[in-house]
Amino acid sequence: MVAFLSILLLILTALQGLIMTIDEFIFHKRRGLPAFERWGHVADTSLFFLAVLLPALAAPTPLWLGVYAFLAIASCLFITKDEWIHASACSGAEQWCHALLFVLHGPILLTAGLVWFLAPHHFALKMLPPIVLIWGLYQHLYWNVYHERKHSESSREQPVLRRAGRTLVQ
Repeated sequence: MVAFLSILLLILTALQGLIMTIDEFIFHKRRGLPAFERWGHVADTSLFFLAVLLPALAAPTPLWLGVYAFLAIASCLFITKDEWIHASACSGAEQWCHALLFVLHGPILLTAGLVWFLAPHHFALKMLPPIVLIWGLYQHLYWNVYHERKHSESSREQPVLRRAGRTLVQ
């Protein structure tokens, strides 16, 4: 059973990684992200990171299993917070991509929880947190540091005074 769950976890995680890569490097880079999404995606990844970190660090006692269940459910609910923005900002293809990510999110956390319960020291439980942490750091550094700095530098090059659609000073 553990071998099956480990393979399932690997497949689900790889599929999620592939879809997230498509979402990030095709859709997000094409349309850009407003500040709410730039910070919101980092928050999503941070909550997911906390959930997958717990099995890597703690024994599956009833207390920690309860904390894990809370973090997993909170993460599954929290990732939907941007959908009111996505409804008007995203293409149908990007929304479908997000739907696939939502569908995978819960089963990944459920499978990780089952592996943790059955084989607390499984290598997959140790591999997930660093991967998620690296992704979260990339999201923060690219969108909230690099992109923001690049955006603020280009906005300084914009005309400073505008009146009725006309540029007065460049």
